[in-house]
Amino acid sequence: MPTLFLTQRFPPHAGPAARRLRHLAEYFAREGKLFVICRGAAREPLPFVAATYAIAANDLRNWLGKDGQTLGSATRRKPLYRFLLPLRQAFPFVYFTDDGGADYRRKALALARQLIREEGIDTVFSSYQPWTDHLVARQLKREFPHLRWVADFRDLPVDLVRADVWWPALQRRWGGRVLKLADVVWTVSEGQRAQLAGWHPRIQVFRNALLGLPPATTAPRTVHFTIVYTGSLYAGLQSAAPLAEALADLLAAGEIPARHLRLLYRGKDADLFREWMRELPAECLDIQTSIAPAAAQKMQQSATLLLLLSWSAPGYYGVLTAKLWDYLASGRPILALVNGPDDPELRGIIAGAAAGAVFPTEEQGEVRQWLLDRYRAWLPTQTLEWSANPHFLRQFLDAGPLAP
Repeated sequence: MPTLFLTQRFPPHAGPAARRLRHLAEYFAREGKLFVICRGAAREPLPFVAATYAIAANDLRNWLGKDGQTLGSATRRKPLYRFLLPLRQAFPFVYFTDDGGADYRRKALALARQLIREEGIDTVFSSYQPWTDHLVARQLKREFPHLRWVADFRDLPVDLVRADVWWPALQRRWGGRVLKLADVVWTVSEGQRAQLAGWHPRIQVFRNALLGLPPATTAPRTVHFTIVYTGSLYAGLQSAAPLAEALADLLAAGEIPARHLRLLYRGKDADLFREWMRELPAECLDIQTSIAPAAAQKMQQSATLLLLLSWSAPGYYGVLTAKLWDYLASGRPILALVNGPDDPELRGIIAGAAAGAVFPTEEQGEVRQWLLDRYRAWLPTQTLEWSANPHFLRQFLDAGPLAP
């Protein structure tokens, strides 16, 4: 079953979010030959891909000199960007401002038509974000009705909590029309599937893949009681206040000496993390702006605790960031702070994996004692032994889509 894979960047880089695309590409490659159309310069092909076609195309990022760059949280909070960014992914502007743009769509369609005819392709896969590849796939489905079109969503295109798109009701109607011809829509979580209900009659969950099973027990020796966070931060959605307040109280009470505590942050939002932790002594903070994915994984494996920051709202849950799966693979205990009501999907995964604790807003008064208990367990030997449940986690290693 030859498949055409439409994606802006391929091969995916080694970051946790991009690994989903590689995992999905491997999934389709097991079904038959895989052909990839992507944007940008030609790159070293992956061994399981029959052919990769890189399209040189001009779009808004090129014109602004921002190709391949993401904006930090400080930039996103500036008034001009707060006004413009919700327009970029909104209809009708999306046809002109989306990644790839009209130039990519025109060239991708011409190449895809040729491949479909010459290679007998019967499946086309496209993934959001951006909308561009879905728009190409929709046109291909119109012209070649025999195609099976799989439309994948790594993020919600209309997120009422993040409020990151203008005129959400209009966007839902337009998005539903775009997806009307899709054979199936994939999401990363049950919560996302619930939010997309009504967009399409057949929505399946295809979760991100686990890097690998953790050891049955991990017990790294650390000079400090180390709490690690790697990756992006989202101001106004996540909240690290329960952690900062609990640690400040424990330090003030002398129950955790400052010389024992270290908070390590690695990511593009270092200034925001520093702001969130401003009440803590400087000696407790180790904050840097970037880290390679392999180094981040090593840091996670050697941490005492891993910090996960999420958010929820009534009827809104399942914010399963790609970072979660890296954390689970490390085998180290996770402190998950949910800004909002309980997230049953996140709680079910972390509890089933015996991977730590989840504290929604109404339970965050318990964070102080949970931290103190972990510190007291670490103190005698400077190790915090932890046993995750690899049998539970095995289901996430190489899973396919869940039933609708």
